[in-house]
Amino acid sequence: MTITQAQFDSLLVWFNPDRELAGRKYKTIHSGLVRIFACKGLNDAEDLADETINRVILRLSSIQESYQGEPAYYFHGVAKNILRECKRRKELAIGEVDVRVDPNPDSHEKHNCLGHCLDCLSDNERNLILSYYSYDGHSKIEHHKHMARQLKITIGAIRNRTFQIRRYLQNCMCQCALREKPESRNRADDACRMLNGSIST
Repeated sequence: MTITQAQFDSLLVWFNPDRELAGRKYKTIHSGLVRIFACKGLNDAEDLADETINRVILRLSSIQESYQGEPAYYFHGVAKNILRECKRRKELAIGEVDVRVDPNPDSHEKHNCLGHCLDCLSDNERNLILSYYSYDGHSKIEHHKHMARQLKITIGAIRNRTFQIRRYLQNCMCQCALREKPESRNRADDACRMLNGSIST
């Protein structure tokens, strides 16, 4: 489910009626979540922090009136659940290997799958996801701010959009990797149709 601007705005109001103070609160919580996942050795810490925030946003209507205390603690509780899920996924990946998947697919096949799945996106979606990952380190942060100014939306909204696009790209590439020749194009096309019907930015 895509996070709307209205849902994100509700989260900021929950933090503080003052928009500027709420924005600072958001950045503090997001940075704290990134540190939690990074300290656990997860290389996708920023993505997991985004997922944590998305989950809280989706539950916000049912918790904001009854929840008492520092909102950051609720986010940390959700983050712990995600850490447990990551651990279970890692255990399952080690214990159950799909015999149809080549454990060492060549880089040419990966490149073809990524190219096909990117073609499944609209021009706006493809440009957004490629631009979002164009820089590293401090340059990445500044570039994201520039993107937000250009699109006239918040950095959080950009993160939510790219999070949704990235999830569908991952699903598409999984389908592509699982395909069995000579049916590869049909399976990739099925994944493409799924993407076209599911992504909303």
